[in-house]
Amino acid sequence: MLLLLAFLVSVEALQEPVVNLRNGTVTGIKIYTDGRVPVLAFLGIPFAIAPVGERRFSIPESHPGWTGNLETKSFGPACVQPIKELHPRFGTSPPQDEDCLFLNVWTPEFQTTKGYRKAPVLVILEGEGFVSGYPGRIPAQDVAAEGIVVVSVSYRLNVFGFLCLENSEARGNLGLLDQYLGLLWVRQNIEFFGGDPQSVTLLGHSAGSVSVLLHLISPRTSGLFQRAILMSGSAVSPWSMSSHPSNSSFQIARSLGCIGKSRSVLACLKTKSSAELLKAFETQYMNGNWSDLPLPVVDNFLYAQDQYLPLDPLTALKSGNMTKIPILTGITSHEGAVTMSQWNDLEQQGFSQLKHLFLSSIIPSVAKKYNFHNNSNFEEILTVLKGFYLDQIKNGEVNNLINTILNFYSDSQYKAPHMKQISYLAAKTNKNPGIVYAYLFEQEVNHLYRHLNISGSGHGEDLLFLFGPSIINNIHRVRFTPAEERLGAIMKRFWIDFIRKGRISANPVAFGVSWTEYSPLEDNFIIFRADNNLPATQSVIRSPMPTLAKDAIAKQIIWLWNELLPNLRDLRKDELSHCLDATEMQLTSDIPYRSAMYTLISFVVILLVLLIVCVVLLKKQATERERDMF
Repeated sequence: MLLLLAFLVSVEALQEPVVNLRNGTVTGIKIYTDGRVPVLAFLGIPFAIAPVGERRFSIPESHPGWTGNLETKSFGPACVQPIKELHPRFGTSPPQDEDCLFLNVWTPEFQTTKGYRKAPVLVILEGEGFVSGYPGRIPAQDVAAEGIVVVSVSYRLNVFGFLCLENSEARGNLGLLDQYLGLLWVRQNIEFFGGDPQSVTLLGHSAGSVSVLLHLISPRTSGLFQRAILMSGSAVSPWSMSSHPSNSSFQIARSLGCIGKSRSVLACLKTKSSAELLKAFETQYMNGNWSDLPLPVVDNFLYAQDQYLPLDPLTALKSGNMTKIPILTGITSHEGAVTMSQWNDLEQQGFSQLKHLFLSSIIPSVAKKYNFHNNSNFEEILTVLKGFYLDQIKNGEVNNLINTILNFYSDSQYKAPHMKQISYLAAKTNKNPGIVYAYLFEQEVNHLYRHLNISGSGHGEDLLFLFGPSIINNIHRVRFTPAEERLGAIMKRFWIDFIRKGRISANPVAFGVSWTEYSPLEDNFIIFRADNNLPATQSVIRSPMPTLAKDAIAKQIIWLWNELLPNLRDLRKDELSHCLDATEMQLTSDIPYRSAMYTLISFVVILLVLLIVCVVLLKKQATERERDMF
């Protein structure tokens, strides 16, 4: 019996997947999906020298390799970050270390056998606000089982990844450079796992999505990936870039007693423990001053040959000065849930207390993220925001107010920036072919934010369906409903279609609806939603068919954030006063339509900038709107 057991153990050992890389040999593990499809996983492969000691705050360097066989059977540690930011909703709380530059590879078992055609490659970047993140939260065997080689890459976060003193000694963007080094590793090594280095799709979620867009702008990444998927994150979002790169970094340094010129500050910071650095960052982060956090920066203060991001995202989008490749992009219906998930006692607060928090703290803090506070019209901007979001809330309705706050965060942080970005990405010009597919994920039942007692899809819900069912099993040890399983299967087929070909079939079999390229004029996108009241065999996706009222509200929201408020900021004080005086007369005489009228101000202000008299146009547009309503 012992001999038989020893024989079985030796056979199992022989079955361990082994891959020979340029840097050395790696041994992984074989895992099985729910459908019993075998996938080979190589977890925790080091791709860079540990950025510790003198290498802290330095450009990443390729790993020199190892002798012998390296076991890669478990995820590496998470990069250093606030503990509570490693969101428990994803079901994992890994150890943290500055030595965290590892990547993970999943490949179909047959792909490592000679004679098979190289498979398309999917590279995943995730993270929340460049503050937290951990690729181990996203098991990718279910996607790999579809014949895709999948790679997830870790990168430095917060002060460790984005400290910037605006010089060559502390250049910033280290987290982006970590990602870039990961892409180079894929180019050099992915063929050993059966992947095609000439067919790479870069997928980003949240901060990872911002990162993908920034890599499209960078002149260094040309040819490293051929398609891009942007999920729940825009590079024109107010949380995506640092407006004053060195301010937050010097502030963190001063709090640790590191003062003087850049070189001495940097040397001092390298003597501090990772815990001390993290605490200094957390103090600044918890103060809510997101506009001064260490974030990606435009590094045009460097010599041209050293720059990674020479243009700010909006300039690059407007000019089309970026890599042109097919893009798939979208958001969920209630992205703002990720911000509200940090609050545990919303429903316990009274209406008056919650309303005071919204008016005195939440609205001003988001307005500051948009840099609206750096001009004399800040108070007027706050007045417009408060009127737009609070006017239709009845006193005492706490749940209604909670939903309003949720919408406020979703609109300002995700929806409006997403629409702004996609309008440029999909613009058909000589410089930009504009091949873009757009979606909205609005599944009613949420799995990640149950404690908030809200319906609708929160930030990250679409990941569960794309990478499920393994990822959902990690979180709640539960299974999808039949309708949810079908939704996940259909999403995978769309995404894999795009990953393979860079386009989506015009008439995909059994999808129930065609997914055509996005046009800003048609505003055509697909809505993903599972209906548990329908049989699992029926379609769970649909083309958008909003009512006129819903469509009007959606356009008002985009208008408010992308046009009205920026134009209010840029108006002279006398022009603003003249416009607001005239509109106030209309608002007080027509109370039921106050919210719509606030939005109407945006239209008037925009036209005012085009040299049309504000008062005349206001009356004209008000008359037209009343006629349309009746």
